[in-house]
Amino acid sequence: MTRLSLLAAPLALLALACSSEDVTPSVKPTPRAWDKLATPSDVALGPVRGFTQARGIIHSHSPYSHDACDGKGLDDSGVPRTDCVANLRRGMCDAAEDFVFLTDHAAHMADADFPSLLFIQPGDEPVLGADGAPIGNYVACGDGRRVLVTAGNENTFMSVGLERHLPGDPATRRATYEGETAATVDVMHEAGALVFIAHTESRTPEWLASMPYDGIEVYNVHAAIDPDIRRDFLGLEAYGGGASILPFTRQDEDGPQPDLAFLGFFEELPIYGQRWDALLATRHVTGIAGTDVHENSFPGMLRDGERGDSYRRLMRWFSNIALVDGPITPASVKTALAAGRSYVAFEILGTPSGFDFHAETNGSFVEMGGETTAGATIVAHAPKVHNLDPAVDAPTISMRLLRIDASGTTIAAEGDTIRLENAPPGAYRVEVRILPTHLRPHVGDTGESYIRERLWLLANPIRIS
Repeated sequence: MTRLSLLAAPLALLALACSSEDVTPSVKPTPRAWDKLATPSDVALGPVRGFTQARGIIHSHSPYSHDACDGKGLDDSGVPRTDCVANLRRGMCDAAEDFVFLTDHAAHMADADFPSLLFIQPGDEPVLGADGAPIGNYVACGDGRRVLVTAGNENTFMSVGLERHLPGDPATRRATYEGETAATVDVMHEAGALVFIAHTESRTPEWLASMPYDGIEVYNVHAAIDPDIRRDFLGLEAYGGGASILPFTRQDEDGPQPDLAFLGFFEELPIYGQRWDALLATRHVTGIAGTDVHENSFPGMLRDGERGDSYRRLMRWFSNIALVDGPITPASVKTALAAGRSYVAFEILGTPSGFDFHAETNGSFVEMGGETTAGATIVAHAPKVHNLDPAVDAPTISMRLLRIDASGTTIAAEGDTIRLENAPPGAYRVEVRILPTHLRPHVGDTGESYIRERLWLLANPIRIS
């Protein structure tokens, strides 16, 4: 037998095996089901140089706002409705918040005694001030976690983390809450609050430059949907926001996930960056995102069994993530936010894991919101989506470093990792964008239009002087 014939049989078997492999269809992994619950921040985010990354909501309304809970937050005796309170508490726990700064309209909150604004229930742990009175409340969640809740108001100014009512009887303090001058800010500061500007899009640059607040909203959900605000201040089609949500109300399983309704109307709104950068050119201003949830705009039940504007749903859309020094307390969170040691993450696009933005100078670190001198090195590392499903297409992530000075805003650097040495003077902030291809399995049979590049993260600036 020749050598060729001796090899024929093994080669034939090998060819058959290869042929068999070629025709066997590969099994594509099944994408995970949509998870309505958020992953706790200690799991998804982790510490940064000893700071705890705390996820939180700023600008949220409770039954004490006259227009919350479908305009009926209080019963006939003036007591918060139990169902609305339950929705609020369940929502903040299911969204895995670490803190929620309530900001109610003065119309009802000024009339309530201060501890009532904290919704303390059995099992909670009130946070007591120096005089022994409650200044906050750790709401107990069913999984053993807890959420820090504080009180505040939203009128012309938005007080965040009040430690007591403003002075006077209910009528007097209501008038002060509704004040519009710099003196109002001073009184709120004296009551332990930070002061932010809600609805920045509706304020003139001149007014914003004249007031002594701590920060501004650089995004607001209500503004993005409200027909009048869209038309008058954002230059958008008045009813486009509401119409964009309609596909997410489908009851069939082929429709998009209701939680992703945010993708219907979410777009970059240049006015926020313009207002913020104009202020950053001359002063420190912390940027935050306002959830502005009321449970008063879309009561219809979606196919996941929740109303369209539920506390949980809106609280999952985005977060203010603060780098907190030590335990999560009213003081530690407010200190981080006042300093600007925080960033905004639109977490419905994915929780950003591994984000880092700091400056290095003389062997020390300067965090977001900090200031250092010329010659420092600015460092930024783009995040990845936490616990990305291996069965989906990985998203494309891009990052850029912006420099703001008196002449305007320019792009200082771009890339997954940025290291800008000898940074010239200016305020530097980071923007991260994402092409969310990983969400394709959840946007339904007509949802490809939702898979486009989106703003994912906005970091507070580091100033080089």
